[in-house]
Amino acid sequence: MGPRILAAAALVGLAPPAAAQTAIDGTYVDSGGFVEITVERCGAARCGTITRIIRNKPGESNRDRHNDDPALRNRPILGITLLKDLRWDDGAWRGEVYNPEDGGTYRTEVRPAANGALEVKGCVTFICRTRIWPAAN
Repeated sequence: MGPRILAAAALVGLAPPAAAQTAIDGTYVDSGGFVEITVERCGAARCGTITRIIRNKPGESNRDRHNDDPALRNRPILGITLLKDLRWDDGAWRGEVYNPEDGGTYRTEVRPAANGALEVKGCVTFICRTRIWPAAN
């Protein structure tokens, strides 16, 4: 092997295996501007938790009143994990997203968006909705 091939092989060997992953850790505001969500490592995955209530949604309390589990309907919204078990897979962070507005949990794909925002897509079968969560100030 020539010196150029050895140098190229050495550089490839130095590249971290997670280099293709796109960072999503940070704090974001939901698309309605009601809560802040902090995305960070939780075990071997990433999670997004409500870390601040900015303002109350009209007609809603600060309780998880739409939860499918009646035993959880009185828990505070603050501290609820919305994004669960996000793992890097084929160009996106994939896992689950909990929607306190309807109490449902959906498949999700999460990607960075323009200006430091986060694109969150929730899907049921083939029907998906995408929301943009801007970065918190």
